[in-house]
Amino acid sequence: MGDFSVLIAVVAFVLVLIALSKHAKLETKIAQLKLQTGLLADEVAKLRSNGIVSEATTETKVLPEPATAVPAIEAIAEAAAETIRAAEVLPEPPAPPVPPPKPPRDMEQALASRWFVWIGGVAIAIGGLLFVKYAYDNGLISPVLQIFLGLLAGAVLVAAGEWVRRRASAAMDAATNHVPAALSAAGLAILFASVYAAYALYGLVAPLTAFVGLAAIGIGSLALSRWQGPFIATLGLVGSYATPALIPSEHPSAWGFFPYLLIILAACLATLRGRTWWWLGFAAIAGSAFWGLLWITTGPFQPGDVWPLGLFAHVLGIASFFGVRGLAILGDDSGNLAAPQSITAPLVIGLVGLAAEAVLLAALLDHMSHAGPALGFYAAAVAVLVAIAWAKPGVSALAPVAGLLMLVGLMAWNDAAFHAMTLDEQGNQSWSNAFGPDTQRFLRWMLASGAALTLAGIGGVLLRPNPRNWGLLGGAAAFLFVVGAWGRVDFLLSDSTWAVIATVFAAALLAGVMAANSRVEDESANLASGLLAAGSAGLLVLAFDRMFDRVWLTIAIAVLATAYAVLSNVLKPRLLGPISVALATLATMRLFVSRELWNDDRSIAWGQHWVLYGYGLPALLFFGSSRLLRRSGHEKSAVALEGITLGLIISLVALELRVLIAGGIIYEEPQFLEMAAHILTWLGAAYGLMYRQRIFSSFVALWGSRLLIAGAVLGIITLSLVALNPVVTEAAVPGNIAINALLLAYLAPVILLGLIARRLDVIGWEKLRPAAGALALLLAFVYVTIETKRVFQGKLMVAQSLTIAESYAYSAVWLAFALALFVAGIKLGKQYVRYAGLGVMVLVVLKVFLWDMSSLEGLYRIASFIGLGLCLVGIGWLYQRFVQPRGQGAA
Repeated sequence: MGDFSVLIAVVAFVLVLIALSKHAKLETKIAQLKLQTGLLADEVAKLRSNGIVSEATTETKVLPEPATAVPAIEAIAEAAAETIRAAEVLPEPPAPPVPPPKPPRDMEQALASRWFVWIGGVAIAIGGLLFVKYAYDNGLISPVLQIFLGLLAGAVLVAAGEWVRRRASAAMDAATNHVPAALSAAGLAILFASVYAAYALYGLVAPLTAFVGLAAIGIGSLALSRWQGPFIATLGLVGSYATPALIPSEHPSAWGFFPYLLIILAACLATLRGRTWWWLGFAAIAGSAFWGLLWITTGPFQPGDVWPLGLFAHVLGIASFFGVRGLAILGDDSGNLAAPQSITAPLVIGLVGLAAEAVLLAALLDHMSHAGPALGFYAAAVAVLVAIAWAKPGVSALAPVAGLLMLVGLMAWNDAAFHAMTLDEQGNQSWSNAFGPDTQRFLRWMLASGAALTLAGIGGVLLRPNPRNWGLLGGAAAFLFVVGAWGRVDFLLSDSTWAVIATVFAAALLAGVMAANSRVEDESANLASGLLAAGSAGLLVLAFDRMFDRVWLTIAIAVLATAYAVLSNVLKPRLLGPISVALATLATMRLFVSRELWNDDRSIAWGQHWVLYGYGLPALLFFGSSRLLRRSGHEKSAVALEGITLGLIISLVALELRVLIAGGIIYEEPQFLEMAAHILTWLGAAYGLMYRQRIFSSFVALWGSRLLIAGAVLGIITLSLVALNPVVTEAAVPGNIAINALLLAYLAPVILLGLIARRLDVIGWEKLRPAAGALALLLAFVYVTIETKRVFQGKLMVAQSLTIAESYAYSAVWLAFALALFVAGIKLGKQYVRYAGLGVMVLVVLKVFLWDMSSLEGLYRIASFIGLGLCLVGIGWLYQRFVQPRGQGAA
């Protein structure tokens, strides 16, 4: 008994401290409001005494004494506003009065009116409990009389508290009058303790009687709190929810327990009507949900408890949403989830109640392994969320949330199907699917739920304001429920049946898009229709995946991308362009990562040359789609498709070259000839894009040409000149003595680099013209040098092998090359070309005097010097004849 009394005293004291803190905050706010009211009244009085405001002006603003401080402040503020407007017409209004200093805190008043009162109430409660303990220890009175006196004392204190409240003078501030609440709190504590002692200590009453008694005290406290303040409500709430723990039943019944919880919830919500103790609503919902989860997880749960638990969860959510404000909660003034600052406390309480409902039913669904009644209650909760979202546009986000809850709940169905890793006859691991006992039920629930939510989403797009969330619900539900069902039980239906199901759902979504086409001028409706279209695209991809395979699936997706580009010219949703681009991207990714590209399947049409249609058809389709999208105003999507088209065309040429040169896509690593062909392709494509950029500027042409030029130059420097150079690798050069790979690798790029250098200003790289020219001259010099070596050594060339004739040939060829450059520079009027010829000539001079002098013999040495001399004299003559300005020579 001693431990019990100490526990009661500690709990009562902690609760008193909490209540005192709340009352202190309220008194501070009230004092501030009174101070502002006094300042406004003083200002009006001073203006009236100065003759600025007439009596008539103020008399018309006399208001009846308000019941609360807030209306009084509003009335005084309105009077002050009119006073100020009247004063503005005068030439010299008086200076505003200096506000008086804030009065110091009255410690005497705080102690006498608040602290002493609450401490006295605690003392009374402890005294009553100690009296019961003393009488019990000394055997002064019988247990029955002890309980009777405790109940009597508690009832007297509660009645005294209410009597004091009603007899309080009108001048006494009800917010600062703590005497009634202190007396009632002491009486309620004694009543709780007496009833519990009658059951737990003396065994005088049955558990059911004690349960009813404690419940009645708790609920009565909630009712009493409407007049005596939030602390009484706290006592009632704690006592009500603690009663089931204090008085456990030997034969608990869900039908009796959960209605009791609902009575507590209803009492709390009724208390909030006219009060702003919002914490009471949250606490009531938390307590109800806690007991519900406890009953399901660790409590005396029986399969038959599904019905009372399911009904309790639904009433909890619906009552929490409508309990405080009724149907008015559906109005716009209760708040909007899109504007969090506008959300009111009653709406938050309602949303928390709906969340508690969903949590309880999800726990029940899992505990019952998706049994029929539990699944029905869960689906009903989803329907409640959708209905509330339909009725209140400000919370339309609940619609996609409801769809997500239904999807997660069904996908967590353990008995739908079983997936396990198995070994086949060859020992390879693979996933194996097996039927579960609820396979058929799972499929029916998934398809039925997906259809219902899809129709709800389409209806919201057509009929509800701000339909964005409804579009998300419709598009996502149709796609995710069908894909989820296929992913779990794909073996239950044939591929053609899954294709038909996906096509039916996609057709429904597209029908919704067409029906909503007239209202898509609104931005939200436009986005909603686009979300429906996105869902239909995903479903059609699933249908094609069930009907086609390998490269044909890629072509089918490309056709689908074109179909949505065509729809963009008929329908108005702006997402049709990005959907087309997404489908094109998916098709392109399949071409680069799917297995049909990296095997040697000769059974496919055209064999290894399948890239001609596998890449060619999508490229043509995407090019046409880009034109359609540009016509319908989807400029960014059109540019994206143009870029994809360019990438496919370049890949097509590269892969076909690989097939023609290497014999297949997956054959040996690219060699000298193949890389030369690729580089020529990149340079040619870059020049074509530059020409297009010159006529019609576009993002794809600009950056496509830049990237292709950069890739080609990098390939020339790192591969053609170094890594794959036949002199370095000593690999055979394909071709004959004149038409061979050297021509493609070194001479052909010179022409393209020259053409590109002339158009570099189109892509903003005009400063790189000297570099392009230098690279072209370097390639030409390498070509004549290696081609000379090819003439002397054949297909297989060795760098260290050098005959006298070959050495002389280098001098002769370089001399001819230098002379040709110098003459070309004169004809073209390009100084840097002449400088290049002079540079090569310097190289020849160095070779003749440093190498040929010691290495060549006989006629070769003589011819080398004579040829060099003639060329030098000829260059001098050409320079004086064609380059040196007239008059300079005469001088």
